[in-house]
Amino acid sequence: MNYFRDVSAQHDVLGMLYEKVPPEGRRAELSRLLEEWGSRRTKRRFMLRPCSDGTKRGSADWMAANAGHIVGSWIRGEQEGAVGSWLSTMKETWKFNVDLTYEHTTERYEGGITTGPFFQSSYSRPTGSVQRGIWAPPDWIRDQLDLFVMSSEGFARQMKLEWVDNTNYDYRACSIDGQRFGCDRLW
Repeated sequence: MNYFRDVSAQHDVLGMLYEKVPPEGRRAELSRLLEEWGSRRTKRRFMLRPCSDGTKRGSADWMAANAGHIVGSWIRGEQEGAVGSWLSTMKETWKFNVDLTYEHTTERYEGGITTGPFFQSSYSRPTGSVQRGIWAPPDWIRDQLDLFVMSSEGFARQMKLEWVDNTNYDYRACSIDGQRFGCDRLW
């Protein structure tokens, strides 16, 4: 059974751990469920880091609340140069889905125009990359969150997500690994 197919299923697993498993056995049981799901030992240890293993009463609800704030597309861009000469732009997007999958895309465009008394030339060079995988939100409420992400190629890592200004519970801007992103959700 896939206990981690979406936010709701993960919420149910953490809730069950709190209610039915003694505190000293929760982390081991969560590890067993991850093993049953098919994750290797090293990846299981990494996946367990953002989880307090259901030892706190609200951990399932906190995980679901964090996921609710994170789900969506987070976008940032950069630009250098000047229009009419050399120009380089970059757009980076993290899209976190409710089924606990993600897509990370980076699109770059470099172009230039040269003019002279006898000729004019231009060039453009678009490039891009896409990475897909799974993600897991932590089960604690803080302004800085540790997200687990694992690409479909098997590369796993922890990401830092920090809310930029949530004084009014306005989760529209965050920093992901030190880079500022904005959310494109309509509220």
